[in-house]
Amino acid sequence: MHRSSKVSPKKPLSKEDVSSALSDAWFRISRDVGKGTLTDHTGSKTTKTIDRAIAGGGLPELHTALNSLLACPTALDEVFSLYGGRFVLLDCQAANDYATISGLNHGLAQWTHALADLKRDHRETVELADLFRPLVAQLSSLIEEADGIKRGKAA
Repeated sequence: MHRSSKVSPKKPLSKEDVSSALSDAWFRISRDVGKGTLTDHTGSKTTKTIDRAIAGGGLPELHTALNSLLACPTALDEVFSLYGGRFVLLDCQAANDYATISGLNHGLAQWTHALADLKRDHRETVELADLFRPLVAQLSSLIEEADGIKRGKAA
């Protein structure tokens, strides 16, 4: 996975860097939501656009890449992390709070299980990241909502 320790890159990123990050992101999302679902949400007619991006054979148009956020709000995490950021939904839905709490509980249980031998291996790290990645976006949305309330901009 591509990670940037900087707030933003010092120089423009290459097409190859972005293509590689998109490949990683769409491979992960295809595995999570299914390639057909990702294809439908991007507005593509066939899976060829997704297949090419995953294989590193080309970048889709900007609107197609951004439409993948409709399939999952973490669909471009690897790309946005190159620039030191992430996509955060502006509206938090209280109905999803129980799902977020359930996901946190499940993730913590898996984390505890991974540490039963007092060490976490690479496979366990990847599995935990896959569990927590969507929760980070959900928690960020909750934090954004709270910040809005503090500023007197509650919905």
